[in-house]
Amino acid sequence: MRRTSLQIQHILRESSASVPERFVWFERLAPRGGIIRYGLVGCFNTLIFALLIAILTFLFGVERQDSSLWTLIWGISWFISGVLAHWIHRKFTFTPSTNLTYSVSTGTPVYVIALLGSSVTFGLLVEFTKLWVPLLGIVNVGLWGFFQWVLNRTLIFRHDRAIRWEREQE
Repeated sequence: MRRTSLQIQHILRESSASVPERFVWFERLAPRGGIIRYGLVGCFNTLIFALLIAILTFLFGVERQDSSLWTLIWGISWFISGVLAHWIHRKFTFTPSTNLTYSVSTGTPVYVIALLGSSVTFGLLVEFTKLWVPLLGIVNVGLWGFFQWVLNRTLIFRHDRAIRWEREQE
């Protein structure tokens, strides 16, 4: 589907505000769409995720050997922090070339796959290793985070297309 110049301008205006002068250095260090910016935002999202896990494990009294309960708590926490992450990535991490309806409808299956995959992976790691649970969590978040960065950038927000559109508009 061909987009008109006005549609392109509207999508770009919605997604990228001008950068205040005092944050230009940050744009150079961690440009939109890059793995560094994604990682920084991911650290914030992971902190929320970890807090949710801590709260739920405390509330349910989870023991190290309760791999099924760990998997459930992981999944619940991943879901809640994933919803928040979509909005943060849309506004701060990427320059989307897609409207909100497209990014949510395309992102949902990706997030569901990551939710299920990361939950199963984490449950298996807890079940079949004796490693420290937080270490398993960090490794699992890192691997699934990279998977999601690739799909967020290319499929959900179509960041590269937005950058091409911006250059064409200049």
